Amino acid sequence: MAIKLTQTIQNLPHSPTLWANDLVHQKRSSGETVYHMGFGESPFPVPERLKKALADAAHRKEYLKADGLDALVEAVREYYRPIYGDEYIKSTDILIAPGSKLILYALQMAIEGDLLMPVPSWVSYDPQAKMLHTEVIKVPTKLDDAGYHIDPETLRSVIQKARKAGKNPTKIIINAPSNPTGLTIPSEELPALAKVCEEEGVLIISDEIYGFVSFDGKYRTCAPHAPKVTAVTTGLSKHLSLGGWRVGVGFIPKGVPGLHNALRCIVSETWSCVSAPVQQACVDAYKRHKDIEDHIQACTDIHELMNKTIAEGLRGHGIIAPQPQGAFYNYPDFAPFREEMAKNGVKTSQQVHEILLKEYNLATLPGSAFGAEPEVLTLRLSGCDYDGAKALAAYMSGEKLNRAFVEKHAPRVLKAIDIFGEFVRKYGGQKNASSSRAA
Repeated sequence: MAIKLTQTIQNLPHSPTLWANDLVHQKRSSGETVYHMGFGESPFPVPERLKKALADAAHRKEYLKADGLDALVEAVREYYRPIYGDEYIKSTDILIAPGSKLILYALQMAIEGDLLMPVPSWVSYDPQAKMLHTEVIKVPTKLDDAGYHIDPETLRSVIQKARKAGKNPTKIIINAPSNPTGLTIPSEELPALAKVCEEEGVLIISDEIYGFVSFDGKYRTCAPHAPKVTAVTTGLSKHLSLGGWRVGVGFIPKGVPGLHNALRCIVSETWSCVSAPVQQACVDAYKRHKDIEDHIQACTDIHELMNKTIAEGLRGHGIIAPQPQGAFYNYPDFAPFREEMAKNGVKTSQQVHEILLKEYNLATLPGSAFGAEPEVLTLRLSGCDYDGAKALAAYMSGEKLNRAFVEKHAPRVLKAIDIFGEFVRKYGGQKNASSSRAA
């Protein structure tokens, strides 16, 4: 008898972000020049304090509790107390996991029902739901220079229509600053969203992995507005460039009876615990040491420069590019060139992505990977293709964050912007697209 894979897994593609990163590494290892905007990995070095802490903890070899190392859990709780407020902190339990992605998956697994997914959203929300055999119900959004907007009454309407259609929407994942857009849900819009979810009995899963990569320095969260029905997932991978350490943090609301215990059961039967040395080392990341906080701010400042430079360059080519507000992404829209591109056989974001990769060696991701309909001509661009260690050292030594800084430290970023100009001239009929190197 032949051994077969499940149909769900057979139909599941490799994560687009990891696929793009693997492809770029393969091309570069063979000597090709590739411009990498396909993978969102913060490029900065590990702070010296944390490297030392990890070395000092190397002797730890024991299994830890499912919730996480007590010292780390307590440090996380106190670090977020001034951000979330006492009420939310007291009304939640904390869970440490090998990356926030697994907490997102465990939450989806534990909560019965279907997923409400604002579009565009991060690439893994939808596949995780499909792996769990639940429906994905898309929620429309609006993107502009003021942010990423989810209209509360539209959300309510989507929920009620889905229920009438026999679906069971019980959870929503929101993400701000947003991957893929680099935009943030405005603070003043969060209370109304929280109210709708409370009234409709929907768990809010607030993915705040980019929370500290906010260009205006403000941390935005839904947690205080609906503490009984808001779970938060976060971690250290973005603002401290520690993706490979695989440390995620979950705030689990006590207002959902049995949820924390259910997640602990999932932990006990899957990952058991996060590496003990890593957990011990991460305690220092949550102690508000000045060197760590200064490092976070400096990295955020450089992310802001790079991604606003990308947006400015794209707009110079006539491409719609909202001004990024956080994270390290842009989400350009080629709608102004739709008619001309269609004449040249380019009608989907996947085709735009493929042409840029094949003809220009520019790696991007199509908007369709983030839930957008195929004919919506959007891309997700990551602005991290530079040597973060050199850029950070230059900034800390006094170099100004300006155009000259980008030219010196991120020439591939500027070349990628120029490639977009070449693309819209060739396929979009744009005759006067300006160069990113113009003054």
